[in-house]
Amino acid sequence: MITRNIYILLSIFFMFLNHSMIHAQYEPLAKLWGVSVNEVPNLLDIESNLTMVDSLLTPILDGSSFGGTYIDVKANKVFINTVNSSMIPIVESSPKIKPYINLLSFQSATNSSYHLNYTLYNLTVLAQELKANNDIIIINPKFNNVVIYLNHEDDKTNKNFIDVAATFYPIMNYSSKSFTNSNILEFKIEKRNIQDKVLDGDGLHNIEGEQVCSAGLWLRDANNPNKNYLATAGHCARNQPLNNQGFVDFYHIPWIFSPPTYRYIGPLTQYSISPYDFGLIEAICPNTSITTIINNFPSRIYRELFIKEVKSITTIGVHVCKSGYISYATCGFVLDINAKLVALDSNNSSRIVEAMMMTNLYLDKGDSGSPVYQYSKSLPYVPVVGIGIIGDVGLNLAGVLHLDVILRHYQLVVVVTP
Repeated sequence: MITRNIYILLSIFFMFLNHSMIHAQYEPLAKLWGVSVNEVPNLLDIESNLTMVDSLLTPILDGSSFGGTYIDVKANKVFINTVNSSMIPIVESSPKIKPYINLLSFQSATNSSYHLNYTLYNLTVLAQELKANNDIIIINPKFNNVVIYLNHEDDKTNKNFIDVAATFYPIMNYSSKSFTNSNILEFKIEKRNIQDKVLDGDGLHNIEGEQVCSAGLWLRDANNPNKNYLATAGHCARNQPLNNQGFVDFYHIPWIFSPPTYRYIGPLTQYSISPYDFGLIEAICPNTSITTIINNFPSRIYRELFIKEVKSITTIGVHVCKSGYISYATCGFVLDINAKLVALDSNNSSRIVEAMMMTNLYLDKGDSGSPVYQYSKSLPYVPVVGIGIIGDVGLNLAGVLHLDVILRHYQLVVVVTP
């Protein structure tokens, strides 16, 4: 009888332990959403459902009568900025939308999508013509307005642009000097053994041993399966020492606090800073293998995440996460899917970076190039959505390059876990 009772108690204990471990894997999202880990699987289902409803709405909403949409997972709603309320019955009568009417929330708004896109276009052109510097311009549907993110350090350079931009009545948001990020998880860091494989999110250092950027995704030439690349940000090539062929050589530097390893990956043979901030390191060293694994080391359960598919982000309000060498794994929300960065080059010529989603991820210097992904209910397998390319910790902003745009433009495919 005693043996039987012990068996029952042990069974209950291991059931409880297994349940705790399964849910502990969602700690980053629990912290992001401000809920218990037990609630995260249900919220992931809600997010997926709201994303589907939002995709059904997009072709139905007239750009002159509505001003964009966004989802709120905790509220279980798709919010629809409504300029012309007489159009609401037409939307609700759509056979595709009828089953989901209880998930819709029509909000009175002033600016239509047509007006917002017109304003975004004109402000982007003006920023280039007036030589504005380090200006991020987005449409934020939560504010039903265009938002310009600026830095006071560039006030003198940006004065003419700011004066003209004010006539469009955007929201101007300046970088703060102090910054705290509630989405960064604190963990006891352990030093791990150096491995021969490059995990996505690990560091990249140059020939001088200086950590420059983060390792992105394993990509392959769609027309030549023997050409393998490690993706990163294009600006990682800027001001770096060159090899005899005129390329920047990159080496692997693993987490955590590792000295330069000089384990060669390959040269950055292709890169662009504008209009897409993107680079390709040709993986030519046989002793260093690139992988389909994202470094998730701070996680107590899954220290490695496996890339299973590529996903496009089209809905504002969904979660995304990144893995970078400096700030490790962090999560945030998508604020816009068509952001622009206007900046000046060293020769004072204007450049624009596009094909970006804007998020409130924490992305610090040295995290550029990091893989951006979403959590799934099939952990440790995750979909990848982009590459982190710019970050401003003072503004709590991070720009993420849309992965699908790059794959089409460069004729590449993401190598996924078999």
